[in-house]
Amino acid sequence: MLDLAIFLRVHRAGGGQQAGPVAATLSQWFACAIDPRDVERAFPRMQELGWLAPSGVGVRATIAGRKHGRLHLRGIVRMLDQGTRMLDVAVMMSVLKLAMTELDGEHPIDENEDEDSDDDEV
Repeated sequence: MLDLAIFLRVHRAGGGQQAGPVAATLSQWFACAIDPRDVERAFPRMQELGWLAPSGVGVRATIAGRKHGRLHLRGIVRMLDQGTRMLDVAVMMSVLKLAMTELDGEHPIDENEDEDSDDDEV
């Protein structure tokens, strides 16, 4: 869940994101303290997975990361949609579907992808 949240924050903000500001946003989202060192430790792992790529002094989201992010968000929607039709679940599902839509389509950052990346692998 933390990796998905990190990815969504980096994706929404654009390139060159550093751990401190990402952790501050996640702390607001989760209403608890997120240590920037935990976010910093996640960056290399997420780069190895192809979710993030170096950008200036920070990281940026990749096309492959968007593909993975959509899959994870769909899984969360399915998990919450186990036949329950309560208002809170419906609202949460709407928010998650908006996030999935946000990861779809073309983005200006896509033009900066390395030509040798394996975008077809998910």
